[in-house]
Amino acid sequence: MKVYSMRQRLLATSFICGAMAATAWADTAAAQAAADGAAEVGEIVVTGSRIRRDTFSAPQQLSVVTAEAIRESGNTSIGDILLDQPNINPNQNQQTTSATLFLAGQARADIRGLGATRTLVLMDGRRLPFSDASSPAVDLNTIPSLMIERVETIAGGASAVYGSEAISGVVNFVMKKQQEGLEIDLQTGITEDKDGEEWRAGFNWGKKLFDGRLNVLVGGEYAGIEPIMQKDRDWAFPGIRRNNATGVITQDIVPQSRANSSPFATFQLRSSNVVGTGLAVTRDVRDNGASIARLSQACATATVQPTCQDESLFYNQVFTALQGKSSRAVLRTYVDYKITDNWKAFVDASYVKVSGYGFFGPAFSNAVGGGTMPIVIRGDNAYLNGPGAAAAALRAVWTGAVNGANGQPLPFDQRGAGLALNQATAVQVGKTWVEFGGRDVKTEREQTRVAIGMEGKFETFGREVNWDWYAQHAKLSGSTISYGVPNLARVQQAVDAVLINGQVVCRDAAARAAGCAPWDLVNGQPSREAINWANATSVTDQQVKQTVAGLNFAANLFDLPAGPVGVAVGTEYRKEESFFAQDALGASGALFFNAIGTRQGEYDVKEAYGEIRIPILKDVPFAEELSVELAGRVSDYSSVGGTDQYRLHAEWAPFKDVRFRASQSTAVRAPNIVELFSPQSRNFTTAATDPCDATVFAGATAAQQAARRVTCAAAIPGWNPATFQSNFGTGRSSLALLQGGNPDLDPEVAHSYQYGVIMQPRWVPGLQISADFFKYNVTAQIGTIPINTLFQALCYDSSQPIDSNPFCAQIQRDRAGTNGGSVVGGVTQVVLTNQNVASVKVEGWDYAISYGFHTADLLGKDYGDIALRLDATWMYGFTLQGLPGQAYTQLANTINNGLPEWKANGQIRWSNDKASVTWATLWIDSMIANNALQPNQLNPYKTGDYFRHDLRVTYRYNDQLTMRAGLINVFDRHPPALPETFNGTAPGASQYDNRGRYLFIGAGMNF
Repeated sequence: MKVYSMRQRLLATSFICGAMAATAWADTAAAQAAADGAAEVGEIVVTGSRIRRDTFSAPQQLSVVTAEAIRESGNTSIGDILLDQPNINPNQNQQTTSATLFLAGQARADIRGLGATRTLVLMDGRRLPFSDASSPAVDLNTIPSLMIERVETIAGGASAVYGSEAISGVVNFVMKKQQEGLEIDLQTGITEDKDGEEWRAGFNWGKKLFDGRLNVLVGGEYAGIEPIMQKDRDWAFPGIRRNNATGVITQDIVPQSRANSSPFATFQLRSSNVVGTGLAVTRDVRDNGASIARLSQACATATVQPTCQDESLFYNQVFTALQGKSSRAVLRTYVDYKITDNWKAFVDASYVKVSGYGFFGPAFSNAVGGGTMPIVIRGDNAYLNGPGAAAAALRAVWTGAVNGANGQPLPFDQRGAGLALNQATAVQVGKTWVEFGGRDVKTEREQTRVAIGMEGKFETFGREVNWDWYAQHAKLSGSTISYGVPNLARVQQAVDAVLINGQVVCRDAAARAAGCAPWDLVNGQPSREAINWANATSVTDQQVKQTVAGLNFAANLFDLPAGPVGVAVGTEYRKEESFFAQDALGASGALFFNAIGTRQGEYDVKEAYGEIRIPILKDVPFAEELSVELAGRVSDYSSVGGTDQYRLHAEWAPFKDVRFRASQSTAVRAPNIVELFSPQSRNFTTAATDPCDATVFAGATAAQQAARRVTCAAAIPGWNPATFQSNFGTGRSSLALLQGGNPDLDPEVAHSYQYGVIMQPRWVPGLQISADFFKYNVTAQIGTIPINTLFQALCYDSSQPIDSNPFCAQIQRDRAGTNGGSVVGGVTQVVLTNQNVASVKVEGWDYAISYGFHTADLLGKDYGDIALRLDATWMYGFTLQGLPGQAYTQLANTINNGLPEWKANGQIRWSNDKASVTWATLWIDSMIANNALQPNQLNPYKTGDYFRHDLRVTYRYNDQLTMRAGLINVFDRHPPALPETFNGTAPGASQYDNRGRYLFIGAGMNF
């Protein structure tokens, strides 16, 4: 480190105080030399370009996390470390405990909140395989954290350099390539509440052989994280429930209200479809003070009130977790051999096994509307007509309902009044089926990856050319076991108990023969045989394969007065394959979760790219440096055809202290295998209405009617707005839908812009300040269209003619009347497959300020070195247009979307040759609790600012032993009290530390 005078240091100190006060927040643009002052940096290939340069000349905003920072962080998951960067938004991590299927145990990176599938993750500039068959995102837990040399992150479109998925940016893990000797690292940690244990044990061993020509590096680690259950935190239990009532709400967040309106061990009977009415009986049916059943209206999902705190209602939080459970084992081997002084061959191989556990509440039935598990009880049920106070009390309620007592409606009787009890139509019941336990999932994934290649350099025409080629194959195999997912038909068979020959048995004779045991729903005493009959598990398997090959060249073509013209060119080939299948029972839809079935597909892409850097001016007045860069890539996908991407970048340093930079790029994301090739299947809905139907037309606005007189007439021969009756709608047949993947999708396209300034004043050595404006405009995002939005706003209420409107083409009508319920103009099918429909606009600023100095320069005595750093992002715009023609919705500053307007991370670090102490503070701006509601509907409307303070200490005992310890969340700050935080729902949960105060210790040993 260079040494500067006392006077220089005093000036620097004065300046940094003013700069911090003026700048307030910063992001990670100023690269990693904060504490190293004016350290010299050699030319390397940095993320964002394949042209060799130093890190301060990176073509886009570059953030660097070092190996030292990773170890000192106290986190065992690299995903949690990256999440502290202000430009990284929450996605999937240990706090997103609602993860299903293959997401359990994963950690993902999401730059700018545009989604993990739009952030490209690389290892040494090469792609990593996807972490599951349902999403082209990478699990960061598959990367050996102790073998990381540094992590480089660029925010901004980078498809021109790296290809698809690099819409929001790139995270590149630069791995260690060599080491002498054995290194062992151990770490463990636990929360103040003595749970949530984390541990990691790892090693690296390296050796150079044959006079240094052969280099071998082997490393591995085993790490684990234990769960934190919601019931074990006073601040998170009892759970909370939003009040959905309209109007002014005196208290929206009610810590003592129940989180689910279904009873815990009893059940509900549906009282009425009419809000505000109900049976003129006691709402709770009780036996000696214990709740047997309740009528559901008072605490129904749609009308829950702050006073709804009935002790009989179910606590979902008994089963849910604040932090999930996971473990991983990683082994990596890197070998290179110098064939000549200029040629080197390498092999990079790794094996990973990750296990993740997800925790969910039990299966449930909802008496208000049936829901996913519409279980019914009939009037002649053996237990309902048996002895005991419970049965007698329920019979009284039932009789009053069936016979229309007190002039109330007859919700239990679908056929009319006056029926005897044993003739009454079956009614839906609501219940949380705790007897099956939580719907937990266990996911195991194994991944192998092998990359081989060569790299080197040669001279031609007096110019040095760097080259490399590589071939890589990766395979991921995994399975998920879902527990506590009852067989819907078997539950109904067990509940439907009757009395035959003096014995209570299942009504269904075939089920009895197969082993069905009756379920006593009335007295709440099911037998173990009944539970075993109805309970089930399901297994889902997946496989992902990735094959990649590339050839790259980089050189300085010729010299200009301002410097050499650098170029990089190359070509790449990639093939992606995936397979996903549920077992037969799960795929049939017989269990308590969605049936996905089998889906598989593949595509490949051939690409070529080029990049050139042209220096224009150097070392002239008002142009210490002026240069431009151009990058382009053409791709040919087997799935979507040809795409092209480009980037234009310019830098201008009017003098050494200040550098301006500007970039404009076009990036793409090709649709993934799930979006393209998910099986198309026919489903049905009763929730749609036909805008051309006479009844619907009569209720439309004048503007809608005017549009429909044109569009409906064009779609339906002889259409009459006063008489046309569609084949679907209220009281009619359901509507057929074709849903699934769409092989005709187009790529998503993003135009991004960045303009920034970097200041490194010579008169304040060691100081760096940067500010970068960013803007994204993402179009053709892939999604699905709500059925009634398609019918109305996009088709029949549109001014666009039917024949040229692509949305109207998705509505298939029978113009002859031979199908569609024999209605001329009836709808035979609506195509609701994946479409390119949405657009997103993102805008904001990144800031960074860093400063480092020797205490000896200020105090005259060496008390060590001080390094200060402040990074922040101000993202004031994140707007979403869900469908073409719709207005953009502002999502920035909303917690339910995980998009804070401000996010900052600052730290101060003291160090000497033996020890270091770091104090770090993470700040997340106060956010709107729910952007779907107005300020007069929420109290409090915003979450309040969140600060997390961390203390970390290291001590180097000798060259062989370094110890570290830390306290994360020193002041035990809790997340905001919102459902997203407690339910483990990304992204609301994953941006906060919900563990509480956490202590870790670790040691690194070298031999």
